[in-house]
Amino acid sequence: MKKLFLILIFTSLIFGIEYSKKEQQFLKNHPVIYISAMTYWPVDKNGESFHTNYIKLLNKYGHINLQPVFYQHWENGFDDAKKGITNGIMALSYSKQREKWFFFTKTYNYHPYYLIVNKNSDIYSLQDLKNKTIAIAKNSILREVFKNPDFKIISTKNAFKKIINNQLDGIMLFYVNDINKNKYRIIKVFIDKNGEEHIGINKKYPELYSIISKIMKTIPYNEIESIRNHVYKKIKIEKVFTPKITLKDLITKKDILFLSIFSIGLIIIIFLVLTRKFLNFQMKNFFISIFIFNSFIIGFIIYEILVFNFYSNKILEIKSKSFNSIYLISELEDSIINLNHIFLNKYSKQHANIKKLFKHHTIKADNLLINKKTLKYLINHSKFTSLELTHIATIKNQIEKLLKLQQEVLNNKTNIQIYKQQYILVINYFKKIKQLIKKENLTEIKMIQEKLKYQFLLLIFSAILFIIESIFVFIMIKKKLYNPITYLTNIIQMYKKGKNITKKEYQYKDEIGDMIDEFISLQHQLNQNLNELKQHKKTLEKQVKEEVDKRIYQEKILLKQSRLALMGEMIDAIAHQWKQPLNAISLHLEILNLDKENIDKHYIEKFIHDINLQMKHMISTLTEFRNFFRDDKEKELVCIKDVIDNSLILLKDELIKNKIEIKKDIQKNFCIEAIKTELEHLIITLITNAKDIFNERNIQNRYINIKSYEDDTYFYLEIIDNAGGVPEDIKDKIFDLNYTTRKDGTGVGLYLASQIAIKHMGSLEVKNTQNGACFYFKIRK
Repeated sequence: MKKLFLILIFTSLIFGIEYSKKEQQFLKNHPVIYISAMTYWPVDKNGESFHTNYIKLLNKYGHINLQPVFYQHWENGFDDAKKGITNGIMALSYSKQREKWFFFTKTYNYHPYYLIVNKNSDIYSLQDLKNKTIAIAKNSILREVFKNPDFKIISTKNAFKKIINNQLDGIMLFYVNDINKNKYRIIKVFIDKNGEEHIGINKKYPELYSIISKIMKTIPYNEIESIRNHVYKKIKIEKVFTPKITLKDLITKKDILFLSIFSIGLIIIIFLVLTRKFLNFQMKNFFISIFIFNSFIIGFIIYEILVFNFYSNKILEIKSKSFNSIYLISELEDSIINLNHIFLNKYSKQHANIKKLFKHHTIKADNLLINKKTLKYLINHSKFTSLELTHIATIKNQIEKLLKLQQEVLNNKTNIQIYKQQYILVINYFKKIKQLIKKENLTEIKMIQEKLKYQFLLLIFSAILFIIESIFVFIMIKKKLYNPITYLTNIIQMYKKGKNITKKEYQYKDEIGDMIDEFISLQHQLNQNLNELKQHKKTLEKQVKEEVDKRIYQEKILLKQSRLALMGEMIDAIAHQWKQPLNAISLHLEILNLDKENIDKHYIEKFIHDINLQMKHMISTLTEFRNFFRDDKEKELVCIKDVIDNSLILLKDELIKNKIEIKKDIQKNFCIEAIKTELEHLIITLITNAKDIFNERNIQNRYINIKSYEDDTYFYLEIIDNAGGVPEDIKDKIFDLNYTTRKDGTGVGLYLASQIAIKHMGSLEVKNTQNGACFYFKIRK
């Protein structure tokens, strides 16, 4: 089912239209596309015009939403399309001026123009319009066709009523719908280049133009012909002889080549499936073979689609050529009818001028004007086939005879009836040549239609072949990939459940078969290795535990050693701190002994107060010292400001003694779960390390900046000095155990400080600043 689904998707992609990213974005931004349409177009029994039906075809094949906006007057629909209020307009004839506003699609329809006059009017042809007033719609292409007419052109409302009231001589328009034949007469029907109908797309929407152009290429001509026949009358054509078409006329060498390859390929695939020999093929060769065969089938399908499209367009081209040929013949026939009408008027002594129907007023067949072109100009191979030209040459000779008879009738040398017989002969000849053109083109169309049927059958055949081949390929892939993978999965599940798996060689010798055999062998070897690993694991766990205990013990010894080293310095600092309060107490006792006689109650109270102050200072110093060296390993919530303040109390006199200025910048007093004394140890170590560097390098102005802050991820504590910084070549070593640059150093202080940072899920790092070193402790929030 999945394979069938993929085939359907692939087929839809082949037959679908591929839009560019810009075109897709345009369709997304314009879920509904509006286009100008007219209410006066002829409609079929369903009330649909040819153009609205064509819009439905565009929607069907392009999967778009094109909607007509109807206008009663051509000018309004044209103006809205020109301004971009609608996206374009249907049934637009080409002109150079209109190119300023519109893109023109290829021609999708041909339509004549009509001249409507009062039934009693004396106008019978275009030549009779001199000094007349004719209504033509504003912006109509006819205004460009008749640029310098000898009649007046206006645009007006209620034109048909004005014709009845003789206020207007005629209307020239594109479509005739429900004309009252008792009141009006259609005296002229003609088609030229301006009769080609395009879809005009406003130039603001180039993506829509490319979308419509792509869709028009995909619409089959038979569908266009079908909707045309619902609206326009079908031309009645007599049955003609259809030549016998054999398979030899239809089949090509490419078809034979493709069919041979497909047949051989399908036989090979069926043979491989039945014999199961494909299971021993290497994967690379197997998939390359499948890919090549599929490529041939897909290539043939695409080829057939292109051929099918070519023949469809060919039929459209032939019908278009036939239409144009018959149109030119009809125009020539109209010219002869008009010539006859003017001649009969002249013969009946009415005012008529035959010469105006000829170029340079030279009355001969070659100079006969047909849509402002001469007969000589029309008789060429670009407009007619050789056979058609032969018959037109005959018509030309008949016209020469007709013109000669006219002169003889006017000179009373021939009877008018002889002229009329010649005229009827010429007119009948027009009917014959029209029928000839229809037959000639119908024969060619019949041949192409047979080719289309044959190509369609080939397309269906190749699609069926593709489906059959896909089914066999699915079976092959299932047996070659799915079945062995399922077998391997079952073995793995058995192994997970602890079941014993006996070695069994897989049936086929491709990569998967080799892999299964190798897997089973490795599985047995793995079981043996696992038993050995269990024994090693027990031994290793014991060794690891011993090493961890040893490491913890060593770190405890190092921490105690570091504290003892600090203790020596701090005892000296405490002794220095106690010296001043002890001296003050001694001094007070001496004064008390010397001035016994003047002692009063107030003096005794002041003496006791001063002694208490000195005792409190000594007790506070002793308490901080005692707390620092207490073995308290329980974590608690501590705030960094308290840790800094307690550390500075312990180092107060040492800092004064060494003339070190402390600057505090507590931007964030962050609190963390920690062992308070260990954090104090870290800070004291860093400050003591800076003090030693100050003394070693004999720095004069000494300061240490203690700063705490945060960012989105971390809390930071920085201790920055101006002692000159850490040399770059040792910066990566100073936190190593037993590494020191001082003679009396132990190499333990900074190592323990870094271990304390790591123990608290943080890190201790160093970087050089402009004047010294910056040690910073960072911990993730």
